[in-house]
Amino acid sequence: MTIRACIALSTLALLAITTGAAAADRPTVSQAWARATAPGVDVGAVYLLIDGGAADDSLVSASSARAGMVHLHTVEESGGVARMRAVDGIEVPAGKRVVLAPKGTHIMLMGLAKPLVAGETFPLELQFAKAGKLGITVVVRAAGSDGPPPPSPR
Repeated sequence: MTIRACIALSTLALLAITTGAAAADRPTVSQAWARATAPGVDVGAVYLLIDGGAADDSLVSASSARAGMVHLHTVEESGGVARMRAVDGIEVPAGKRVVLAPKGTHIMLMGLAKPLVAGETFPLELQFAKAGKLGITVVVRAAGSDGPPPPSPR
């Protein structure tokens, strides 16, 4: 092997290692899903897992062509009554897992032009304060679904 070939292979290996490390620095998202909605219902919710990157970050907004508006929501219980409210952001601590799940923190879809149908997918764009935009695909599950199996602990 020539010196030029060795240098080229070394450069490619270093680039691959650096690219992998940079990807791990940002939050990652998995198991994004929504429940199917009935005809005439124009709201839905998205649930997912966010694994924090190398530094603390926060999810500050989301958007999708499927909904007129997308908000970040949480559910608080007081006196046996659950109340949903919009939040400005969802903290994503470095190296920690944040779970968005039914009856808790979630991404609210409002103004759906058509129902979410089990088996379909749709794009959702997440905006993080530090990591920037991250496009994901949401899987629509049956209306009564509890979602994917529980995640393994981090």
